[in-house]
Amino acid sequence: MATFFLKTFLLVSLLLFGVLLGMEQASKNMNSMQASENTGAFQINTSNGVEAEILGTSVTPHNLQNKQKTIEDANEFNVLGQLGSTLSNWVSSLIQSILAFVFTVITTLLSFFQK
Repeated sequence: MATFFLKTFLLVSLLLFGVLLGMEQASKNMNSMQASENTGAFQINTSNGVEAEILGTSVTPHNLQNKQKTIEDANEFNVLGQLGSTLSNWVSSLIQSILAFVFTVITTLLSFFQK
């Protein structure tokens, strides 16, 4: 029995060590990739204002403002979101009332049996 536990402990320890070693190697590689400025998905140009390039697509502050305005206009009234919120409120109140009734019945029955 003791040998089984010893073998199991050694195997689990070995697997844990392997996972931690892999995480350390992945962290080192990610840091080395981020250190070089010309590789990766993100590139930032500051020569003529601030301009970023994400996966080959140029992004400027003007583009971001337009996209933010479009998103704000689209999210003014969301019918499905409002319907889901109303439905969740109804379901919550229904479950609360059912639980209150069940607990009232249980406490009544318990007090009846105590007398």
